[in-house]
Amino acid sequence: MTGSHDTRTGRATSAAPRPTPAPGLDREAARALQRDVLAKMFSEFSHERLLTPEPSGAGWTVADAHGQPCWYFEATRHPLEHWEVAPDSVRRIVPGGSGEPDAQQAVLDLRDALGLSDEMLPLYLEDLSATMFSMAQRRAAPAPTAEELAHSGLPEVERFLDRGHPGFVASSGRVGMGAAEQTVWAPEAAEPTPLTWLAARRQLCTVSLGAELTDEEHVRRHLTDAERERFRAVVRDAGEDPHEYTVIPVHPWQWEHRILPGMLGDVLRQDLVLLGRGDHVWRAQQSLRTFLDVTDPHRDYAKTAMGVHSMGFLRGLSPAYMRTMPAISDWLHGVVREDPFLRARGVRVLREHAAVGYTGDAHHRSGVRSDHTKQLAALWRESPLPLLEPDEHAASLAGVLHTDRDGNPLVGAWIARSGVSAEQWVNALLAVYLVPVAHLLLTQDTALMPHSENVILRLRAGLPVGAFWKDLGEEVAVLSDRPLPEGLERIRAVTGPEERELAVHTDVLDGVLRHLAILLHRTGLLTEDRFWALAARSLDEHREQFPEHWRELDLFRETFAHSCLNRLQLRNPQRMVDLANQSGSLTYAGRLVNPLATFRSAGRERTP
Repeated sequence: MTGSHDTRTGRATSAAPRPTPAPGLDREAARALQRDVLAKMFSEFSHERLLTPEPSGAGWTVADAHGQPCWYFEATRHPLEHWEVAPDSVRRIVPGGSGEPDAQQAVLDLRDALGLSDEMLPLYLEDLSATMFSMAQRRAAPAPTAEELAHSGLPEVERFLDRGHPGFVASSGRVGMGAAEQTVWAPEAAEPTPLTWLAARRQLCTVSLGAELTDEEHVRRHLTDAERERFRAVVRDAGEDPHEYTVIPVHPWQWEHRILPGMLGDVLRQDLVLLGRGDHVWRAQQSLRTFLDVTDPHRDYAKTAMGVHSMGFLRGLSPAYMRTMPAISDWLHGVVREDPFLRARGVRVLREHAAVGYTGDAHHRSGVRSDHTKQLAALWRESPLPLLEPDEHAASLAGVLHTDRDGNPLVGAWIARSGVSAEQWVNALLAVYLVPVAHLLLTQDTALMPHSENVILRLRAGLPVGAFWKDLGEEVAVLSDRPLPEGLERIRAVTGPEERELAVHTDVLDGVLRHLAILLHRTGLLTEDRFWALAARSLDEHREQFPEHWRELDLFRETFAHSCLNRLQLRNPQRMVDLANQSGSLTYAGRLVNPLATFRSAGRERTP
């Protein structure tokens, strides 16, 4: 390690950075953090039937694999086998055990019941602690109230959404990224930062552009005039021809940890040339590797590869997938644009205008498919902000599940701002979220991954009036033999009718609306029975309008297969799913009663 000298003493001083202090939580706040994680753990693991709670006094106990009760909690039970666990009630009941709440200890106590192998146990414990670290960092910093967020724009809302994925227990860890690095580059970071840019030898790259973009327009769209001139000068100074290179935005962490040490030969050959920082500053979004241009939010997002593990995957980007990203989004954009129903619901696809992937490294030349072939790629995605009407604002769908430090839900503040009833507000949300996703499935046999990060709501004074669909290239699937444009066959995944229906049953009902129904119910905004009745009625109205599209699929099926996310993560915390065979990777635990069927008659009886 290099060092410097103190000019007063002549002694060597270390150039190493100072240690990062622990998040500033007092003891009670630290206990509350542990209890919140434990409550989610017992809720979701019970929901997925990994644990079988047994009645005990006013609450429930869960036992280890030997049948010995070891944890107690109080909870209420709800549709879709949801357990709403009271965090303050959670306690360990092992004789002689510590009374302090400890989520990692709960995993150790229940590891056999959870099916954690010796190989996977330390990985899951690490991911769980990393999740708690990101939560602690957020809780130690000031945050706006729900009412303040309800009057904020997309960049501010995105920065303060702190729940993580509502289903995964280890939901927001960034394994591999240091504590100090997270204070700079995480979504909640206080200040935006520049991206690093590389020039990559074009013949060693895949460069794909959207239908409306030429190569020159791509460069002008995604670099400022000053950046273009400066970057060309850097390449010329390296003795190379700028016309033989293309640019790639790189996460600064990725350059330091993966590219420079891991692709040194490529750098020394000048197949990769470091251009330096860009002129604009950017802020990471909830997905960590996607950046909003804070200097000019109307410019495209930049999505970069990161060799960091988060929520079951290494967050790299595959150059092979990048090759078809713009074409996939152009195709789906056309499908949505040509559909009068989706247009009327205010739905629009955020197009992926350009993508680039570097394939000149040794890992690509080896022919071995691995995470090491996902280290250097990027794409540029349309920003929703210039697409909003003057009286509209936007927020990620994750906002409907957000609560502030006092427990006030953002959805409640949106309802108050809109001036309509909670029932009318929920109807508006269902009209732009549940029904359009179902419509695409029913009419096009096409499934999205419409979780809280992949949908951005268009709002007018807090009321949902439309939605943007995004992040489609890796997660959209055509589930039948219907024709596809040439080159897009990789998104085809033919399945039977019941499995197709899971695109709504699992991804929307169980994955998002289950949590929203409970939040509205718990905060007194709308009862869960009424919520599900409204959801059922919204789809019944669609069925009445388009009976021809409901002949094969039945979204009102009495029960559906219980597809489980945490079971996937516990099986392998770093590689949950094979993206090339997502259907074959799924794990099921019996069937769930469909609330659309249960509450359908109530939805027909009343109108708001």
